[in-house]
Amino acid sequence: MIPSSRLLRALALALLVVASVTACSSGSLTQGPKLASNQTLRVLLTDQPGSLDPGQTQYAYETAVLRAISEPLLKPAPDLSGVVPAAAQSYDVVNGGSVFVFHLRPSAGYSDGTPVKAQDFVYAWQRLIDPRLAAPEGTFFAAAILNGDKVSNLDPQRDAASIDAALNTLGLKALDDHTFQVTLSQPDPAFIWLAAMPAAAPIRQDVVKKSGDKWAASPDTLITNGPFKVSEMVAKDHITVVPNPHYWGARPTLTSINFEVVNDGATALAKYKSGALDEIAVQPAQAATVAGDSSAKQELVKTPDLTEYWLTFRVNASPTNNARLRLAISQAIDRDAFVAQVFQGQGAPAETFIPKGMHGYSSSLSAQKFDVAQARASLAASGVPASQLATLKFSYDQTSDFGKATANFIHDQLKANLGINIVLQGLDTNTYGSNLGGGDFQLAGPMGWSADYPDPADWYDFFLTTSSYNVAFYQNQQYDNFVRVARTDVQLDRRDQEYQQAQQMLVDDAPVAFLAQSVSWYLVRPYVRGIATSPVDEWPGALDPAGISIAPH
Repeated sequence: MIPSSRLLRALALALLVVASVTACSSGSLTQGPKLASNQTLRVLLTDQPGSLDPGQTQYAYETAVLRAISEPLLKPAPDLSGVVPAAAQSYDVVNGGSVFVFHLRPSAGYSDGTPVKAQDFVYAWQRLIDPRLAAPEGTFFAAAILNGDKVSNLDPQRDAASIDAALNTLGLKALDDHTFQVTLSQPDPAFIWLAAMPAAAPIRQDVVKKSGDKWAASPDTLITNGPFKVSEMVAKDHITVVPNPHYWGARPTLTSINFEVVNDGATALAKYKSGALDEIAVQPAQAATVAGDSSAKQELVKTPDLTEYWLTFRVNASPTNNARLRLAISQAIDRDAFVAQVFQGQGAPAETFIPKGMHGYSSSLSAQKFDVAQARASLAASGVPASQLATLKFSYDQTSDFGKATANFIHDQLKANLGINIVLQGLDTNTYGSNLGGGDFQLAGPMGWSADYPDPADWYDFFLTTSSYNVAFYQNQQYDNFVRVARTDVQLDRRDQEYQQAQQMLVDDAPVAFLAQSVSWYLVRPYVRGIATSPVDEWPGALDPAGISIAPH
């Protein structure tokens, strides 16, 4: 996995809302922060959204808009400690953790004034699982919901006549207008995060029936339930959203958000410097320029993503079937230097599996920590002298600048710190992928993972013996057992311990050498206030745009 727009997940900037207290003849009066006369926020989109249909969006520049206009049942707490109410004001978990009952807000309304009903969630979630839609996020819901896998595996052509009836067998039910019941295929503590995904927002069947696949392509037919609604869409230029007057919550202070499409990093930076944008993502090519600009640095927000990169060993063939050798290589890599040289500072060192900022992160696991003396001791303990590793081959994608830079860096690190002069094997993308899948490599990378949702359940399956992602051919029955038990364990403290045990095994067994966690850089004007922090924001403030305001400037 290489860096892409999808991998760069935003963490928002925390700013303090300042309240002023003034004295008057009748006593003290607390006033809110002063506001600029123009309450329009201008936010960069790095590309043109292909769709704003919750069942079709998949990229950060699509969900960046979707979060403002559509609201799922729940949403992540800013610090990812859990979820908080959104379209549902509360929920109950019953039947041993296999049934969730969501109680919708009675006052919630769509942008056309129609009340939000439980049946809208039934329809929207059926649609996610419907194989005819091929929803990008549909597999998560199909795997969790009763009969989901069975229905999603139907063939759109061969089984066309039976799909509608099959959808009604899913564990989705509207008990009444304001009560939505979900029955899972098994207890799943991670399910709350699915209910908080942008893809899980409600959709009205009458709207889709009237406008068909084009229902989300025009402001006139894009009927949504979030705090904002789309008022204007100009392809490859901008999307404007304004407050939804029928939203259940307080009316936003912002009168509009202009999402401006600029797919060139240098152009975006120039527009920000000229005052034409209030928030932008800093692309890697502009990182050095921003870091060296004393003015821009004052407005720079560096925020870790829920994304990690690593090197992969083939653990079932010599010489990399030697765990001590794998640890020696991992311990010989200076991750601070890697971040500085390869990530241009847009990263942070990583020595463990779960990224910092997500539940399950542990700073106490140190087996892969950079330590030249320990690396040499581990190499000696492996029984493999450096002279016998001259043919050790590092495979990488030669079409990727990231891949080439990583390969050269690792080569130099191992030569300097262990005296190992490895062979670099640059391959075209297809050959590289084929070799990884077939086990035709010794050391390869960089590879990695980015959170689909912020729960360990989204991560640990990667290294199961049966996982197609497990190109290292790592096999540890204890690891498999811990991961499988944790997935359905509703005792959360015990679940944490099970996942922690699994992470300890990964770090110690070293089927991969963890390298770095990516960090998104944003420039945010100091007059943009009320932003909450979250590692899953697509732009600073995306989780709660209704709480943002513009101060005088």
